[in-house]
Amino acid sequence: MVIKTLSLINYRNYKHLEASFNSGLNFIYGKNGQGKTNLIESLYFSSHLKSFRTPKIDQLKQFQSESANIRMQVEKQSVINNIGISIIQDRKKVSINNKILGFSSEFIRNFFSILFAPDLLSSFKEYPIERRTFFDRILYVTDTAYFQLIKEYNRIRKQKAILLKSQSMNELDIWNRLLSDLIPKIIASRKKLVDQINNKLPLIYQELTGRSENLQLCYFNDFQDKIEPVPEIIFQFLSTKKEIECAKGFLFYGPHKDNYWMTRDGIHDKISFSQGEYRISFLALQLSINQIIKQELNFYPVLLLDDIFSELDESVCEKSIHHIFENNNQVFITSTSIPDQFIGLGNIYQIESGKIIN
Repeated sequence: MVIKTLSLINYRNYKHLEASFNSGLNFIYGKNGQGKTNLIESLYFSSHLKSFRTPKIDQLKQFQSESANIRMQVEKQSVINNIGISIIQDRKKVSINNKILGFSSEFIRNFFSILFAPDLLSSFKEYPIERRTFFDRILYVTDTAYFQLIKEYNRIRKQKAILLKSQSMNELDIWNRLLSDLIPKIIASRKKLVDQINNKLPLIYQELTGRSENLQLCYFNDFQDKIEPVPEIIFQFLSTKKEIECAKGFLFYGPHKDNYWMTRDGIHDKISFSQGEYRISFLALQLSINQIIKQELNFYPVLLLDDIFSELDESVCEKSIHHIFENNNQVFITSTSIPDQFIGLGNIYQIESGKIIN
């Protein structure tokens, strides 16, 4: 996948931007606060239909502007697609080749980018819900049945929550039975993805760092230390918890409480990782996902690397650059200055006050 051109109108601090990009490296530099991350955010938004910085999309428009527009020309598997996104108040309208899309899922499965950014790293590190969302979005792309599983699970959760809040226990068995059929499938999909990642993650981490530690992604489903996750056992378990859930007024058990974390030589990331070590571990995780998407879907996603090299030592930076350039991704990297090793490798753009000046 290659973003060939980008047009922004009234997006963040970009009044009007027109840019063409290299199919390989695109290095974006400038002083802080000039719009580097805004540009990366627009590319991320154009492939995920959400921002990694705010859930309120009306904040993406310039102040006092009624709307913002993003236009991209994207090449994927030798096919050119013209993508248009209009942001009006808190709504978005998306089109591909002038055809309006009714469902975001149609779009997300076809266009994908992988992001490394301080904002995403911080939320991933601190909040289990952000980690679940992160891996769910990977599964939406790589597992065609997973999106419908989560959609149905959330629908059933909503109906069951209504009953719990009304203290109505008589109909709970119906919804618990439906949940019991779905939950093992969700757990199996999540576990499969973690296994795929762990087939690649340790080697990529060792390549980036030059160290021998074993980095692993861990997945803990909410039933793991309670019962075996098979439909009948889950149903019996949920049946014994009806009074507790009614007293709480919400669903107390299920995949919405699953968790992920990383370990290095078996030690939990919250215990052993410094900020720099977490950054390189998260980068290794993202590059593992990059390989999985190429393997499963036969295309390379776009890599968006915002302020990637801060808090990483020089040798790790050099090894990371080497690994990235061994793949055929289109890459966008932001920084406040141009490292010598980037000169001559691709296009260089200088950003100043929402404009490309060089």
